[in-house]
This record gives sequence, C-alpha cells and structure tokens, in this order.
Amino acid sequence: MRWPHFCGPTYQRSQSMLASPERCLNLYPQRVRTPQGTEYALYPTPGLRSFTSAPESPGRGIFGQTVSHTERAFAVIGAAVYEFFSDGTKTNRGTVATDQYPATMVTNGDGGDELFIISGDTGYVLNLSTNALTSVVSNVTMGGMIDGYFVALDVASSTFKISDLLDGTTWDPTQILQRSTAPDPWKALLVKYPRIWLLGEHSGDVLYNAGTSPFPFAPITGVQIPYGIAAPFSLKAVGPAIMWLTQNQAGNGQVVEALGYAPTVVSTEPVEYALSQYSRIDDAVAYSYQDQGHEFYVLNFPSADATWVYDRTEGLWHERGSLNTETGETSAFGPQYHAFVFGKHLVLHAQTGSIYEQTISVATDADGDLLQRVRIPPLLENEDKRIYIDRLRLKAETGLGLVSGQGSDPQVLLQMSRNGGKTWGNQRSRSAGVAGAYDTRITWHKCGSGMNPVPRFTMTDPIPWRLLDLFADVRRGAA
Repeated sequence: MRWPHFCGPTYQRSQSMLASPERCLNLYPQRVRTPQGTEYALYPTPGLRSFTSAPESPGRGIFGQTVSHTERAFAVIGAAVYEFFSDGTKTNRGTVATDQYPATMVTNGDGGDELFIISGDTGYVLNLSTNALTSVVSNVTMGGMIDGYFVALDVASSTFKISDLLDGTTWDPTQILQRSTAPDPWKALLVKYPRIWLLGEHSGDVLYNAGTSPFPFAPITGVQIPYGIAAPFSLKAVGPAIMWLTQNQAGNGQVVEALGYAPTVVSTEPVEYALSQYSRIDDAVAYSYQDQGHEFYVLNFPSADATWVYDRTEGLWHERGSLNTETGETSAFGPQYHAFVFGKHLVLHAQTGSIYEQTISVATDADGDLLQRVRIPPLLENEDKRIYIDRLRLKAETGLGLVSGQGSDPQVLLQMSRNGGKTWGNQRSRSAGVAGAYDTRITWHKCGSGMNPVPRFTMTDPIPWRLLDLFADVRRGAA
C-alpha cells in the first residue's frame, strides 16, 4: 500500500502528536502533473555558499538594483554601509546610526540617482554618482519609493513623510500625513506599486497618488484593511501578493495574504500553534524570493530561533533550519535579508553579517555544516488496533552519489515510532545508490508494530534528494 500523503499537501506537526506528528524540514513540495492526475514530490531546499563577509555585525539589510545601466548592490552591516561587487569585493561607503530594527534601502531610479537608507531612526541618502553619504531626515523607521518620491514612516509618532520629487535630500516638515481613519497607530509601511500600504496595530490603510498639491498622497476612500501587523518587518511583497504576520483586536499569530484589499489567512493550525509557543513574535523578519518556479515567503523568528517558509505557489508550509550537532536540535536557517543581484540570490546573515549565495546546488548551512533533511509522514491507523509493518520502501531518485567523499554512498536513516512520534527507535540506514546505480531500491524489512506507527526519514548527505513516495507492506491486528 502507498503510505497516505507521504508527499501529499499536509506538512505540519499538529498540536497533538497523535493527531499528526508530521514534519517537513529542509524539503519542500513540488507538484508533479502526470496523465493519472496530480502528484507531489519532495525536493531539497537551498543551501548557502559564502559570497563575502565584513568585520562588522550584525547583518541589517541588503539591496540590489540596476541604476544608470549598472548593477549595484549594498548592505548595511552593523553601522557600516558597504557596496559590494559581483566578484565579492566591497567598499565601505560610510556609517549610519543603529537601533534594534533592520535597515531599509531603496533608490529613486535613474531620475534621482540616489539610494535612500533608513537606519537607526534616521534617513540617509547615498548619491550614486559621487558616492557621498549624507543624513537627510530624522525620526523615520522604514521607507520606500513611489512615483519619484521617497516615502518614510515614523513608527513612534505614526507619521508618514515624503521627500521632494526626485530629491531625497529635501524633506519639507509640513509634507506629512497622520492617521485619521482609525485610532490604532501605523506600525509598518510597504510600497507595492501603485499603492502604499500602511498597517497599524489592528487595521491598515492603502494610499495612492491622488495628484493633489502640495501633498499628493491620500488614503483610498472606503478601504480599510481588517488585519493589523504583529511584526512590522514581516510585511513583504510576494509575487503579486502582500503577506504579513498579523494581529488585531481578536488576537495575533496568523499569516495573511492580500491580492486585493481583502486579505485571507494562509497560516495553518499547526503553524499558528507553533507561533503561539514562542516567547515573542513581534521581532519576526521576512524576505521573499522566487526560484525553481516557486514564490517563497521566508519568515524568521530571531527570539524563537526558528524559520517557517510559505510556498505561495503550492500554498504549503515547511520548516528550514540548521542542525545543532551538540544538542541535536534545529535552529533558524540564518539568512534574514535577500536581494537578487548579479544573477544570484544573495542573502545576509542576521547575526554574523556574512553574505551568502542561496542556491540549490549546495547543501550546507551558514556554518558550513550539512543540512539535515527530515520527513515524518502522517500516522497509519487501524481503528486503534495494532499495525504490523513488514516492509517499507522509499521511492526516491537514486544513483545520485558523488564521485568521492561524503555523499559518494548517500544514506537514508529510518527511525520508527510506535506511539505517534513521541519516542523513536534506533536508526537503520540504507543506501540511496552510488553514482549511476539508478536501480537502487531503498527498502527496510521488519519495521515493527504499534497502535500509531510512523517512520522518520533523515538525510544529511550533500546530494539533490528527491523523495517521490513511500510504500508499506502491512498486516492489521485484531486488537
């Protein structure tokens, strides 16, 4: 028999282990369309390859964009502003103030030729022609650009500010907007052209360029977002959508997606339960990227040391993390900021300030350790009667062993639980095939019995693991 939903559309551990012990760590679901219908496979999440590093820390923001026909990239690491280049070299462009928040960066394009940096409650402009960095505006927390204007939000006073058109060095103190549509103050800003999203503690507004003078922006009449924001830096554009970690007067700890002005909840009960166990979620920071035909929303929780990822293409969640070899526990993946530049997905580590290339061609984390990939499927059930498992066969792409070193004979480790994942038995390893051994079958015999049996598969060898299905020979007990 096929093990139910081994590669199916459910991938989270439930609040009750006996309801579902599922886990999908460092593996993501890929929809496969066949003549028989739609199937799923599990593919490996990307690893990290060192790109460049700086002596400062922590990493606070990264940005890349083509300006005046030249691809340029910047990172704020500690108090330093670095411009870095395609070969990994870098130049210090100056220093900025720091605080507990990430730094934001945006340009006003060829028309203004300026990079606007917000860091440490202060806005700076880097002239992209002269590379001179100057302080231009105070009391700002995060920023953006729309229609040639730099825009910024002061979270402390819930004040929206704008620069002069195509001139980030000039900020008229009278050109501001404060919230009047609802009592809760604005806490986050995101420009998703042609709109500006401003989210408060319990609700939000959407602004547009009304063309009025002297202040051109105004809230869209009749539009109020019914979800506020729990973590201001979780607000990100993901393809055509906008996503964030919410709160409102009813509670917090959900993730929503907005394609229009009516957000829908995309977090599942298991994800929400995990979030409810964290000591804090207001410090969550998200980044988004597109790769291998998928749009991903990566949500990091620094205090909880955890990373959850929503695959918007498939509408499914999975976990990413690094293995702590001393404790056996997994921790957050590490990267917290992303820029696609020089044809690479470059990510900035939140703690060390190192920049990595995020790519599926490697299988290591930020420390250079091999990523641990884990799949725990749903339970087998027999009306609360014992189940005997005579054989398990994992269907995977085999024969992908490396020429030498670790991974030359890649292994899959199996552990069985008889009690729904509360405790686990000894590890039993099987080869996934040396290079070219495409007919290898990954099989275990005499896999035990239990009232709620479930297997756990673990893979650490650095090959492109692709899991396709799981088959079991079972006998059902009478009691």
